[in-house]
Amino acid sequence: MRYQPVDYRVITGRGNEQNLRDLITRATSCNVKIIADVVFNHMANMEQYQDLNFPTFSPPDFHSRCSIDYSDGNTITERVCWLNGDLPDLNQSRQNVRDIHTAHLQKLIDLGVRGFRFDAAKHIQPQYVQEYINYINNATQGQSWNYLEVIEDADTRAEEYTPISAITDFRLCNTLLQAFSFGGDLRSLRVPNAVDDRRSVTFGINHDTDPEINPGFPACRYRDRSDGVLATSYILARESGTPLILGKDNLNTPYIKHGVEFRRILYQRGNEGRNVKETVLGVVDSATLLFLERGSEGFFVVNKSATEFDIPVLDLTLTNLEGCYRELRNNFTVAIERRNDGKKYVTRWGSSSRGGMEVQARDALYFIREPFSQCSMN
Repeated sequence: MRYQPVDYRVITGRGNEQNLRDLITRATSCNVKIIADVVFNHMANMEQYQDLNFPTFSPPDFHSRCSIDYSDGNTITERVCWLNGDLPDLNQSRQNVRDIHTAHLQKLIDLGVRGFRFDAAKHIQPQYVQEYINYINNATQGQSWNYLEVIEDADTRAEEYTPISAITDFRLCNTLLQAFSFGGDLRSLRVPNAVDDRRSVTFGINHDTDPEINPGFPACRYRDRSDGVLATSYILARESGTPLILGKDNLNTPYIKHGVEFRRILYQRGNEGRNVKETVLGVVDSATLLFLERGSEGFFVVNKSATEFDIPVLDLTLTNLEGCYRELRNNFTVAIERRNDGKKYVTRWGSSSRGGMEVQARDALYFIREPFSQCSMN
């Protein structure tokens, strides 16, 4: 129901305007910024509004009812027809429609909202989405963080909206779906197919693609949800993108919160001028194990197999990695050292008695570079 607006002047649903104000005040005191999800493409299909007479809109404010054709070679129907065939599509070319929307944006900004997600953005003409983003940027002196829900189809390309703002990277999501699902090959992620925008909102699972939340959603659907959670671990390890994490995964998956810590540490080290460049390494030729280095400052390993991955020797000569690294969740150390033959090997994996690499089944590990003295401890 929250995706079927009736009156943009009223805040209601899971509480009222004062509840929202209290939430934002509390969040701000915890150094958390609130992003509001705004639905400007359409209005509710409730029976009492079948005549299109809403509290602030009347029939001329809507496009004529028609069905969307997602493969007719253009984006006309995507932007003027009714979503799902039954959600009344607002005509953004009408100034009064845009005025009501910007008043809603201003109301949320005044309440303390500091970011916006634009639902169904690809169903609105880019020029009007740009106008909304311009309004937000002016009203917040550029301090708002905004992104657009853009799900590519045969007609709509992400690049039509990336000049406006960050977008949801469903292109990468579908790439991860193929790689992390049963029978998929993680080696395909050595050069991942993703939207070419470092700001893009990246995810293994979001609220739309989660089969437990939205079972009818057609894009990026995992048969086994745990595959999507492993994909989320990879999202956090990457240098680019803005990861979106579902709250329940943060609470229920042990490695997710450590992936967030890994990203925070490397972001800080990158700002200090250290090498944190993302590279998926080919040091292990496996369809089920991925090894990603972040320059010399850290690395990430994920094993999607149902069995443990264990090798006694790991040659890392052609990588940037060298020194001592600590795994954030399990707090064990790994040493990568250059030997007399000039090559670099993993000489310690958890203890001085073994080298190589050992990763448990269906697990993800995050390593941060530490002073070498840490690897001298038993």
